[in-house]
Amino acid sequence: MKRIPYGLTDFVRIRTEDWYFVDKTKYIEILENYPDNYVMFLRPRRFGKTLFLAILDAYYNVQYRDDFDLLFKDTYIHSHKTKEANSYYMLMFNFSVVDTREVERSFLHHIKLKVDSFIRRYGFDIKIDDSPLSTLGNILDYFIEHKNKNLYILIDEYDHFANRLLLQDRKEYLDVVSQKEAVFKQFFTVLKAGTSGNNAPIKRMFITGVTPMTMYDVTSGFNIGRNISLNSAFNEMLGLTEDEVKEMMEYFNVPSKYFELAKEWYDNYQFSKKNDSKIFNTDMISYFVEEYHKENELPRELIDINVRSDYSKLREVIYTNQKLNGNFETLKNLIAGDTIELATIKTDFSGANFKDEDNFKSLLFYLGLVTIKEIKLNTILKIPNETIKRIDIDFLKESLELEEMFELNVSKLSNLLKEFALNGSLEVFNYLAQEIKRNTGLRDYIQNEQTIKAMFLAYLSLTPYFVVKSELELNKGFADITLKPLNPYVEYFGLVEFKFYHKKNEKPNTIKTLISDAKEQLDKYEKDELVQNFIKEGKKLVKVVLVFRDYELVEVQ
Repeated sequence: MKRIPYGLTDFVRIRTEDWYFVDKTKYIEILENYPDNYVMFLRPRRFGKTLFLAILDAYYNVQYRDDFDLLFKDTYIHSHKTKEANSYYMLMFNFSVVDTREVERSFLHHIKLKVDSFIRRYGFDIKIDDSPLSTLGNILDYFIEHKNKNLYILIDEYDHFANRLLLQDRKEYLDVVSQKEAVFKQFFTVLKAGTSGNNAPIKRMFITGVTPMTMYDVTSGFNIGRNISLNSAFNEMLGLTEDEVKEMMEYFNVPSKYFELAKEWYDNYQFSKKNDSKIFNTDMISYFVEEYHKENELPRELIDINVRSDYSKLREVIYTNQKLNGNFETLKNLIAGDTIELATIKTDFSGANFKDEDNFKSLLFYLGLVTIKEIKLNTILKIPNETIKRIDIDFLKESLELEEMFELNVSKLSNLLKEFALNGSLEVFNYLAQEIKRNTGLRDYIQNEQTIKAMFLAYLSLTPYFVVKSELELNKGFADITLKPLNPYVEYFGLVEFKFYHKKNEKPNTIKTLISDAKEQLDKYEKDELVQNFIKEGKKLVKVVLVFRDYELVEVQ
């Protein structure tokens, strides 16, 4: 049986050492026939960008000409070989290795390693200068003189170090990417010159990254070529489709009954403006399959620790200068089940301006924290899956704790959640409500019912017993919170309906009316097929009504 190449980006190893490979090589043909030779393609972390560049390198590199059959046997491109196969000299950079503590030195060191290695690898008679940018210029001059040689530039994670720098020190970020004398800016100036004029030495260029911000701040937009990130033709170029995941799960003997679970946790990314198929995150689903394959049982932790680590630094987007900024409100509403909308996803915007609401929403999209739900008059965005929702909840929880606005006894909460799972006890809801009331720092922050709902979602989601869903569609309605059984030993599951009113609007029958309305809604949700299937499996349903007067819980039943 083949091995799962989780985290492996060496295409040659994958193909020569019998690792599992999902064939994306048809996109080589699509890219080659695309009208622009210089393209930028953006995706969130862990979608397979580096591996795809390795595929391009192996396909176009003159050094792999004799290995074509070995590397591409049984792939789409093997039987659809293009005219440009193995006809390029490949110069590849990877800026994920640049050290943000010494940006200029580290950046120039990486450029020097790559240009010097390029010259030695191909045996070119090109002068190596002390300045790596000067040597890069010498390479371009060489290819102008030798018209029969084609140069292909690959840049992986072009904005990786810049994004990290932006979260640490916005001023230093701007100095590095936008100052005229900045080496990063000079590098792209040299590349742009290499794509211009008659007999331009750079015949093709493919740049990957996560966001368009750095390119905008370097060049005021990707004016070298075309940003194809939102083009529907490339929606499935990275990540895995449902069919690809089903085939992978079948190969590694993961029962098909777990497909819906995997879909809930790792799927539902959409990057095209058209209604294209949804995409799984490559590393997330690879982790799941690999962990299941080890013990033939579900992993105890459904979120890969590496994914949590990738996103942990992004909390600075909502927590700056030791205080919550306006972006926190957007995140809170997303967690509570709302969508966000903007006129259109921006393809160019500066990292210096997150105060612009559409810039922030576009940033969330490129980071993978939201994805396209639908496009009508505006673009509607939502949290894509349970993994990202849990990460967003971590942001919310940690930000509130840093702000000293809300803290509770997590051990006690865990025990109360266990009591609900095993005995249907409602005490966990009373406890959360009491803590919200007790933490006076939070009280001034509560602006609407979504805040309380978001708090319940955040802390109920700390459980390993349930998948906690907000606004899940049930029987043509939307339940405020659904506690779906995750652990097989769970005996009780829940539907929770919130009702809110202001003290100034209270009447003698207010609470009674709200409880009646909530129970009617819960009775409707109970008839949904999903809920009935859990009941048929022997799970016991608890329908929970929570009535709040402002921030205070006044009734639970």
